[in-house]
Amino acid sequence: MTLSNLYGNPPCVADNYQLIIDTLTEWGITLYTGVTGGGVIHLLKHLPPLDDLPADDPAFLTLGEYSAGFVPLGHYLASGRIAAAVATTGAATKLISCGLSDAKLHDIPAVFIVPVSGSHTEGFSPLQDTSVYGSNIVAQLQAELGEAVFVLNDPFLLTAQLAAAKATLDRSKPVVLVLDNDAVGSKVPEYTTSLPEEEPVEEYDLDAFVATFRHVTNDKRVVVLVGEEMARYPNAKLLTTDFCKQLQAAAIWSINGANAVSQYNPYGYGYISFGGNDHAMALFNSLGEQDVLVVLGACPDEYTINFSGFKAAHTFFLGNIFQAYGLVDNSLRHVAKGEYHHVNGSLDVLVNALISASLRYPFTNIPAAKAPADLNDRPFAAPREGYVNMATLYQRLNQWWPAHSLGIDDVCLAYKDRQYVTQRPNDHIDFYSLYRGSAMGGAFGAAVGAKLSVPHRPVFLFTGDGCFRLFAGSLGEVSHLGMVIFLLNNESLSIVEQGLEKVLPEVASPHYHARVAAIDYCAMARACGWEAVRLQPDLGNLNALLHRMEMEGQRSLLIEVPVDHQQELGQNPRLKNL
Repeated sequence: MTLSNLYGNPPCVADNYQLIIDTLTEWGITLYTGVTGGGVIHLLKHLPPLDDLPADDPAFLTLGEYSAGFVPLGHYLASGRIAAAVATTGAATKLISCGLSDAKLHDIPAVFIVPVSGSHTEGFSPLQDTSVYGSNIVAQLQAELGEAVFVLNDPFLLTAQLAAAKATLDRSKPVVLVLDNDAVGSKVPEYTTSLPEEEPVEEYDLDAFVATFRHVTNDKRVVVLVGEEMARYPNAKLLTTDFCKQLQAAAIWSINGANAVSQYNPYGYGYISFGGNDHAMALFNSLGEQDVLVVLGACPDEYTINFSGFKAAHTFFLGNIFQAYGLVDNSLRHVAKGEYHHVNGSLDVLVNALISASLRYPFTNIPAAKAPADLNDRPFAAPREGYVNMATLYQRLNQWWPAHSLGIDDVCLAYKDRQYVTQRPNDHIDFYSLYRGSAMGGAFGAAVGAKLSVPHRPVFLFTGDGCFRLFAGSLGEVSHLGMVIFLLNNESLSIVEQGLEKVLPEVASPHYHARVAAIDYCAMARACGWEAVRLQPDLGNLNALLHRMEMEGQRSLLIEVPVDHQQELGQNPRLKNL
């Protein structure tokens, strides 16, 4: 008996579950994570446990479903490789879907595998009923992902459905594979499936694009907004620097778009909006009739432009993800106040085309001034006695980060304050934040995924004491990975507390409901097999900790940081919307 999957004819497999795993392996998916259960045992029986650091063979890491749902996101951000999260029926599916939401909101390809109750049980009240009489979970998933939900309920259509799922992943979208075990568990049929034909890709007319750009930018100032799609290109930092230098164009960037900008870009004005730098915000707010805005794969989300729209006379959007999150009908026309130009294509090709054209025949745009050394106008607030000065800590760490590091900011003060203090990206470390869904504690799973994706890469997580409560139960499973967590302990949900002091100044602080009980976080971490140290308020033991982090082969480390929730650094423009 011979089977054909998406990539040809593999050896005979035991069942359709093995066929699914073999097909995903052909796609380069080898990491699966989540929790087993009755609905997925027949799939997971084909996967060995991930006992050590990952190899090339597929394996499964047991990790709480909430954290597991974010693992594929960090895995992709660190390496560009796709991973899978697995959960059984009931609450497990709901928990893993928190990561699914952020995968959608950040255009991250990831695979989520969940089962449904058997069709023969419909109306008979099965455990964790997923039918229309229970959670109606397929409709729930389809409400969020639409056609990216693939219900595997016909063995004769299995390879065709997997092929369609692969095409969806190739468009930078997450997919859900829903296991109907009555169907998937049936005998493997003898049949073949032809490979899907690749749809022809329309080549963009680069000459026409360059000519339009040249005409529009004449006697106009050019400002570049760098988004996170640009950061997926390996030469992004060099390209954005060369582009800004060649056109003398000022650059600003989103939280994750910073990973496409070099700290040495002389025209870099900083982060905008949430935790944004003062000079970057002044530049963005000054856009008008004499300006051309070039958007490199940026989403106009609330934390980036805060509903303000693009006010330049002309906006060029350059992107290569069809129907990327933030686009409506594959366009940002609804966001641009002036003329709008949408250019689909590989960002490195498009930016290179403009650089090359300028080298041959310089554009006649108005040159921008180089950015000042200090991108902020306000001095950093100081903490009260007995707390770490977070501005000083961020600056010290920014001078130390090892080369090729990766950082994740959880939904805590760090994802607002760190970029305001450091001002520019650091070429030694990429920092990501899954801020569009802003799921507290989700960054832990993303950090685990990043570490498993590239084990030799140093991975650092900034999280809060409120976030910690959502992943603490999963610490034990990753104590051997060598991750580093900076846990900001301020006994407060500080993003909320700092905001409500402005939004509800007449309300007594107890009614903010933002206080968090004191816990011995170091003791909890040690009980889970981690090393744990409390950072001294004067940073007296910081150098020793940095030295320890430079040593390879160490266990995971939690550093508890005593933080003053009243030390406000970065700004939160979203407060105006509340």
